[in-house]
Amino acid sequence: MYEDKNFLTIEDAHNMTEKENLRLFKKHISSQLGKTLSMLGFADSIPVEASGMYVTLRDGRKVLDMTGHLGMLVAGHNHPRIIEVRRKWAEEKRLESWKFFPSPYQGVLCNNLSLIFPEDLEVMFFCNSGAEANEGALKLAEKYSGMSRKTVVYTDISFHGKTHATLTLSGSEKHQNHHFNKTENCIMIKYGDIEDFKRVIEENKTGKNSTKIGTFIVEAIRSEGVVIPDKSYYEEVRKLCDKYDIVLIMDEVFTGFGRTGKMFGFEHYGICPDICSFSKAFGGGKATFAGFITRPKIFNKAYSKMNEATLHSTTYNGFGEEVISAIEVLNIIRDEKLLENSEEMGKYLLSRLQEVKKEFPDIVADVRGVGLLACIIFHSRAEKIVKFFSSTGTDLVEKFVTGSVITSMLKDYSILLNTPPHDSSQILITPSLIINREQIDYFIESLKKVLSDNLWKVGFDYLKKLKS
Repeated sequence: MYEDKNFLTIEDAHNMTEKENLRLFKKHISSQLGKTLSMLGFADSIPVEASGMYVTLRDGRKVLDMTGHLGMLVAGHNHPRIIEVRRKWAEEKRLESWKFFPSPYQGVLCNNLSLIFPEDLEVMFFCNSGAEANEGALKLAEKYSGMSRKTVVYTDISFHGKTHATLTLSGSEKHQNHHFNKTENCIMIKYGDIEDFKRVIEENKTGKNSTKIGTFIVEAIRSEGVVIPDKSYYEEVRKLCDKYDIVLIMDEVFTGFGRTGKMFGFEHYGICPDICSFSKAFGGGKATFAGFITRPKIFNKAYSKMNEATLHSTTYNGFGEEVISAIEVLNIIRDEKLLENSEEMGKYLLSRLQEVKKEFPDIVADVRGVGLLACIIFHSRAEKIVKFFSSTGTDLVEKFVTGSVITSMLKDYSILLNTPPHDSSQILITPSLIINREQIDYFIESLKKVLSDNLWKVGFDYLKKLKS
């Protein structure tokens, strides 16, 4: 019985040693991920507090978070206004699961979202993750288009999630897609190549203005590598989707809510999608929240019948505390002028990164950025290093420079960085939108010092740990 089990408590977690923490992580969650986190120095000390741009560790270090924790911290860690609305909600014992009553809180959130989205994007569904939002968007598009037009087009550099359907449509997940069955009726094209999109439409035409293609899912700006298509690309995509009644889904999971200096990435192109998925920043770092929004024309054709109203549903959609958190996130973005700060600080960050590229041309291949979505791309060292580690694959050797930089920045300068999941030659820089010039300057000057140090020694130590 449960009474005989030695359950640990929350206090046990508060007081757990770093060694025991890593042991439990490796045993119950992932031994290899635990090893990676340990090599990077992320397991050396346990975080005990997080506020604004900083994470305080048990050993006393105050770490500048330049990751925004995968871009979800639009307003920093533990924004006091989000904490306050959640505290008040709990103290007043408000209803959490609105499954049998229309929620006025969802009504407020939907109203506010409809005011910031363009055109007639006004019907929405809430869920818990970006992958789930994209799954729902894809189902909606398929139901609208019909079974005779179930072909989905996606791009070669893309990430839409790790469920079966979204994984198939993630062109950057080349390794993962070797291990799982792919969803049928999916066609991959080159990102940003309008002629390739025209080609697949032509190859799948069923009439003058008709095609078997029902859906095109794409990231407005490819977050990994910060790849920005020409404005003319999306203008032409929009025209083609209109002509052939192809549902255009834009994945704004990473780029939405101010990350690129505008509320949504598609605003850089002056176009509007038919469906837009969103997550990450939507919950303000306190709520696991996501959703998608669409036009009444699409939603009504798909789900307007009484017996189809719940064809797409989930138990945990639109919970009260998540909804009020998102309401407050939108208010904070407006009140604290985070869009303006993202644009201004993004330009400053990119200018400082360009200094780094100019100063270290043998190490830094390129820097890119739009708003506070930026990356550093390093030259490959695989050919020079692999001879010292003949049994080590080049994919691991590619981590040589990035692993060295990430480890040194945390250990020596208390700055948190990370690589994107699909390219170990990059460091992704996605700080909270509250960042200021002084914090950017400290990051850049620290980075310059790290790149001036003996990266070879740090890198070899990193690879030795990798092979051990």
